[in-house]
Amino acid sequence: MNRNQYAEMLKEIHETRVSGGDVAACIAKYCKRYKFAYLYNDAVFRMFFGNPEYVKWTIDFLNAAIKLDGPDCISELTFVDPSLPGGPFSKEIRSDLVAEDPEHNRIVLEIQHKDSADFPDRIVYYTSKHTAASKLPGEVYKLRDLNFVVLQMFDAYSDSKRYRHEVCFRNEDGKRYFDKQTLILVELQKFYENSYNADNSPLAQWLRAIEFVNNENEGALAGNPYVEVLQKFAKLSNFSIDFFLSEAKDMVDREYELSIERREARKEGLAEGRAEGRAEGRAEGRAEGRAEGRAEGQNATLEAMRKLGVPEEKIREAEALLKSGSAV
Repeated sequence: MNRNQYAEMLKEIHETRVSGGDVAACIAKYCKRYKFAYLYNDAVFRMFFGNPEYVKWTIDFLNAAIKLDGPDCISELTFVDPSLPGGPFSKEIRSDLVAEDPEHNRIVLEIQHKDSADFPDRIVYYTSKHTAASKLPGEVYKLRDLNFVVLQMFDAYSDSKRYRHEVCFRNEDGKRYFDKQTLILVELQKFYENSYNADNSPLAQWLRAIEFVNNENEGALAGNPYVEVLQKFAKLSNFSIDFFLSEAKDMVDREYELSIERREARKEGLAEGRAEGRAEGRAEGRAEGRAEGRAEGQNATLEAMRKLGVPEEKIREAEALLKSGSAV
């Protein structure tokens, strides 16, 4: 299934439940129509890569994404709570997947489908929270390693031919300043829309395997060691009714939250617009008032000159001087 097909299924499951219909029959209909679940769905992705049963595959994927090999490879992983609490001056966060190696170095995995203006801010904020969580107990500042991997369906660097980017602290000469924190951005759309046939890296093999399954392909993909395990896991019939009901509810809840956020943002925008409009109106009113006041003052001066019997020629000269802004 692709993302839209998966969302369509969840929507129908939710509507069937709300109307008192046969949810099992609704799910069975989709199980006949499609073979596999959408692997880039957050919950589905976590069920595979965040599951101790498949931890060896998670280790393989993370080694591929971070580009670790030889003695630097992750060999063991422990999944930890993906939530980090907020506080008086910080917001609570929840990542898609968080794990630690035996030395408690932290690896974070996020999936993002839609771009937004504040997405980089969000990632930097999440990174800061996980950086704080990686502090060694008893130490004032000493930190463990943090690798933060983002799988995103949009470009971070549209002018680059690379689909994988490492972002870290470097100076203007490219020399690394701090080697314990790395942000890794994987541009999925760029990978899938361009020809990287010569790329046989483990990460490329993983991305091809996931897309192969999302495209409802059965059988093997030549030379790819990941397809079979993903196909076995992602069979739509493997997922329970409770899982789909929970997913459908979460989708509706997210849509409601987004609608509230959009409504609040619109209210804020309207309030800002009104305030700006009032400020502009006051400024324009003051400018118009000053112009009218000057005009009235000039007319009064000219009228007084006429009453005093000043010759008309002198009055015209005075009028010209007043309009030009010079003193009489």
